[in-house]
Amino acid sequence: MKFIRFSDKDKNSKSGIYKNDSEIIEIEGDMYGTYTTSQNIYKMEDIKILPPCSPSKIVCVGLNYSDHAAEMKKNLPEVPMLFLKPNTTVIAHNEEIVYPAHMSKRVDYEGELAVVIGKEAY
Repeated sequence: MKFIRFSDKDKNSKSGIYKNDSEIIEIEGDMYGTYTTSQNIYKMEDIKILPPCSPSKIVCVGLNYSDHAAEMKKNLPEVPMLFLKPNTTVIAHNEEIVYPAHMSKRVDYEGELAVVIGKEAY
C-alpha cells in the first residue's frame, strides 16, 4: 500500500492511498496512524502530488562525512555544523528546482533522510 499527500483542484491538502497508476482514494484521519478510507476517489490528472510531510523547520548538518569534506577541500569540523533551511525548500513531485543565479554560485544535489523518534532512544 502506498500513501500519498496531494492537493485537489482547489489546492486543499489531503492524504490518500495510491490505488493504481490512475487513482487516489482519499483517507480521513492520520496517514501515519488511525484512518478510514472515504468515498472520494481522485484521478491522477486532477491532483498534484505533494511531499510526504510539511515540516515547520528543517535542521541540517553540514560537512558531516569525510568524502564530502574532501570534495569541498575542507577539514571535518570538530563540532557539527548546523544550519536551517526554510520549509519552502521542500517542493512537490516534478516541480522545478529554481536556481537563484543572483544568490547562488553553486547548487548541490543531496538525498535527505529524517527520522522522528517518539520516545527516548539509546
